Amino acid sequence: MRALLLAVLLCLQSDPIGDALKTIDEATLRAHENFLASDALEVWAAGFPGNEKAVAYLVKEAESYGLKPAGIDGYTQEFEYETQGTTRKAKNVLAVLEGSDPKLKVEFVLIGGHLDHVGRLGQAVAGQKDGAKNGDEIWNGADDNGSGTSAILTVARAFAQGKVRPKRTILFAWWNAEEAGLKGSAWWAGHPTRPIEKVTYCLNLDMVGRNPERPMDVEGVKNSEGDALERIITAACETENLRITKYDHTNEAMFRSDGVSLLRQGVPATMFFTYWHADYHAVGDHADKIAYPNLAKIARAAFRIIRETADLEPGLRINPDTPLGGRPLGVRGEDLALENGNGGVKVSYVSPEGALGKAGLLTNDTIVGFRGKPLAAVRPMADLWKRAQESRGEATVAMDVLRGGETKSLSVTWAR
Repeated sequence: MRALLLAVLLCLQSDPIGDALKTIDEATLRAHENFLASDALEVWAAGFPGNEKAVAYLVKEAESYGLKPAGIDGYTQEFEYETQGTTRKAKNVLAVLEGSDPKLKVEFVLIGGHLDHVGRLGQAVAGQKDGAKNGDEIWNGADDNGSGTSAILTVARAFAQGKVRPKRTILFAWWNAEEAGLKGSAWWAGHPTRPIEKVTYCLNLDMVGRNPERPMDVEGVKNSEGDALERIITAACETENLRITKYDHTNEAMFRSDGVSLLRQGVPATMFFTYWHADYHAVGDHADKIAYPNLAKIARAAFRIIRETADLEPGLRINPDTPLGGRPLGVRGEDLALENGNGGVKVSYVSPEGALGKAGLLTNDTIVGFRGKPLAAVRPMADLWKRAQESRGEATVAMDVLRGGETKSLSVTWAR
């Protein structure tokens, strides 16, 4: 009986989340940064040997944590890209922690950031600002993006080696060739190693290691429908005493970093960013300038956000009022699975001032097709939003709706 009581007491005293968060510490972040932003890696510019060392380091870490590989060749996904008139190859690094819920584990939340920077003097890499200084010919990139890369490593270890098992599967992504124009994340979005339509959320960490005296920018808190995402982000940051400035969709960096590659595919995405500084893309971006206490807070807040969004029911989905190269859709609706195997959006609200409203869309209509194709069976609202963003600039776009048992074709015209 005493043994049973002791076991019960220990269970009551256990705190899996607290224990996991304790592993996200300054010393671990500093160790990652000291390797990744060292001169030995020559700033890990994509397509060069130092970058391969960074990839190997990330693979070794993910494997040691017990994460499962999620690439094409184990933990990696190789791709080719054009830059500076040259064709180069680089590799994304991808790993997963399988979800605990039998039904929801086929869905994903993603935490990612880019693993490359801009190289050393003599390498044909765009973005090297101000040139070499005082004999320093290496752009170390401790903040851009050693900080995000290191933070994601600590979050991955905290989940994998702790006892916290969210319902959905967590996808950890270290994107390559971001500095060449978001090449790695865009490649994955077009050639996903896991079903992108099953990704319910993306958190992107880019340049999160400096400026602790100012609030961190969180861009895209309203990129998902409803207020659940904003509430989760706000609570996580407040718990970590992390000051933030929230932006509904973007401020300056969201569309210059990898999260937008997922956002363009209809995945709700947000970005952590501690803002620009004098060493941005300059040789002075060194590991000893990282604000490690603040970086630890950021990584712990990211852990909390990923855990909460991975457990959320129903999962997050794109806010159709998220602008991406155009105007918001001005609709709300419910995803439907139609008898013909396609998807539909049952309209619950339509703005009379929006392009869809002006086209004649009514409440209780079911949108079944856009640009001549039926909506996808999986996440049809996200599919509608994606196609609408792609059609910006076209004179008119056909939209098919079910109304009173009949199919009607409406003509959508975007405001110029």
